Amino acid sequence: MNTSNPVFARRLAGAAMAVFPLAATVPYVLLIDRFGYDDILREPPLAVLRAFQAGGPDLVLIWLAFALCAASFLWVAGWTAEAVRAQGGRWPLWATLAGAGSALVQAVGLLRWSFAVPGLAATALDPAADPAARAAAVVVFQALNQFAGVALGEHLGQTLLAAWTFALAVAVLRGRLAPALFGWIGLALVPLWILGQSELLATVIPGFPVLEVTPIAFMGWQVWLLGLGLWWLIRPKAAK
Repeated sequence: MNTSNPVFARRLAGAAMAVFPLAATVPYVLLIDRFGYDDILREPPLAVLRAFQAGGPDLVLIWLAFALCAASFLWVAGWTAEAVRAQGGRWPLWATLAGAGSALVQAVGLLRWSFAVPGLAATALDPAADPAARAAAVVVFQALNQFAGVALGEHLGQTLLAAWTFALAVAVLRGRLAPALFGWIGLALVPLWILGQSELLATVIPGFPVLEVTPIAFMGWQVWLLGLGLWWLIRPKAAK
């Protein structure tokens, strides 16, 4: 594929930007409907595991689809970099690495629900299992959630995504790659990602003040990415 062609590169990246949030929304909505996500994660571990086990194989596959959607952001990050450069914009290497890194750590964090949690739920909820084994399964589940979910997926993944968003917003403003509004909206979303980290710190620092703005940042970011992607598709040439 000749991504050095500005029009082709812009349309390819635009298509990826537009498809990504639409595709990721499907498993996300299913998780809300089938699992009570993400409010269920604030419940005690055994309540979470019961809800997970009640979802059956379908829920495991939905989590897998969500993880694969997260991993697909690798293409968005790569093709966006090519599109910005092809249009004469500035795109630092760290921005590509941030986007790719966000995709990978969020996918790894989500994959725990498909390949680790089913076994932990089966052990923790098995009345015939040894009590010590059941207790150990709950402890492992909690530790896995904190490391793979909170530390990797939410903290590191969202921080890297905020960095990538900042880079793209600046590139849009500097290179006039879209209406300036897209650039300013992108910049406005970055502080929301950062402030949302307070909810993660509250899981390890009792009494830490929480600002529940991550859902707003996430939904706003999806609309922003979709809008910018559609603009690049509809307007295949950047303003001069």
